[in-house]
Amino acid sequence: MKKTFRRIGALFASVAMMALPGVARAQDANVPVQPELAVERDAVEAALRPLADLIKAGTTSRATVECTSRGMILGQVTSSEKSLYQVASKLPNQYRLQLKADAETLQLISNGKQVSVLLADQGYFQIPSPQSLQEVVGALPVPLGPYPEPIMALTLAGVDLIGSLLADLQSLEVVNREPYGDEPAVLLRGLQADGVGWSLWVATDPGKVRPLRMKINLTAALGAADQLPEGFAYEIDLKFSGWRMGAEVDESLFAYQPPAEARKFESLEDYFKSMSAQPQQHPLLGQAAPQFTTAGVDGTKFDLASQRGKVVVLDFWATWCGPCVEAMPVISEVAGEMAEQGVVVFAVNVGERAEEIKPFLSRLQIGLPVLMDPDGKISDAYAATAIPQTVLIGKDGRVEAVHVGIAGPEPFRAKLSEQLKALVAGEKLAPAPTQSSPAPPTPAQPE
Repeated sequence: MKKTFRRIGALFASVAMMALPGVARAQDANVPVQPELAVERDAVEAALRPLADLIKAGTTSRATVECTSRGMILGQVTSSEKSLYQVASKLPNQYRLQLKADAETLQLISNGKQVSVLLADQGYFQIPSPQSLQEVVGALPVPLGPYPEPIMALTLAGVDLIGSLLADLQSLEVVNREPYGDEPAVLLRGLQADGVGWSLWVATDPGKVRPLRMKINLTAALGAADQLPEGFAYEIDLKFSGWRMGAEVDESLFAYQPPAEARKFESLEDYFKSMSAQPQQHPLLGQAAPQFTTAGVDGTKFDLASQRGKVVVLDFWATWCGPCVEAMPVISEVAGEMAEQGVVVFAVNVGERAEEIKPFLSRLQIGLPVLMDPDGKISDAYAATAIPQTVLIGKDGRVEAVHVGIAGPEPFRAKLSEQLKALVAGEKLAPAPTQSSPAPPTPAQPE
């Protein structure tokens, strides 16, 4: 279950990164270098030059990049998303980019005239091809993972790696020339003006020069420190498991013939509009709430069946989820005001350990009872494919309302208060299930 949340988190990061300067395009490389960086830049350029020359001279390329995105609090990993990039390119402007994450796949295919963007199994749209592969480094038509620019700069044939990677920096250094595993290597480190930091390991053995690994710290780019949990960090770890400049590539890699049944969209915006025009009803609305037993963060046993006759609020959350942290105080306050009217609320933590949660709760100073869902069995039963998810259960044990995400504290507060008052009064919010309604998920019984 937790992998679903990580995928949502990666998508959020992808969208957030779209507005950042990120890795610069080659034409930005003439930005004046600060005098104190000049010596360091010369040393880094010299270390990077063999790789940069290989890429610049390349007319074709093939690469495989293993990507791990990690959310951490105080050094402890709280979320981890694995994905795989596969890249093929040919000058002047043909490329095939594929991102595989869990069961999802996103592909971009340029035949030199148009780029076909394949949106998993939802359809596709097409736009004119860029004039050169260099344009692809800083201008992908869709977010391809949380921070794709350095991947493009290191894998596409013919691009200016130094101009793309070393522009607009606060600091830059050659860290060491220690081996990476058994290979001679150099470790380079940079800090961009937007706060993004990176470390790059490059193999230096003549005839075997290639990128080995790159770690990118995006914490500063995600928002102001007071909007994130204390000690929060977000990084991307790239491992270049396959990399060849001048590789043989088949022209069929750059061709796409849409299936007859595939839906064509005019643009990415058109795709999103079509999705928003078809709101999905939560599968549990009007259904009996899945029963479960579990333990609280303090070790006490909990059985949902014992709450029958009360209005129950289940709030699915995790410490690494910013919107969850925004929603919890609102839920606590609104439900607390109605506690004497039989409203109870439980915060169901997904995928984390008690030792991770307790310090977080202490800092947040919210007295919500927290239930444990370490394996995601409860959230699976409640179809919580994104968090925060707030589930309202009526006195008769029926799911009456489900909120996914938070559109802002005040609108959420008003809607939640309105719905809880109606449920306390015995009203129904969800329509009665019909014969065509989907069956509720299997009830969860975590140990």
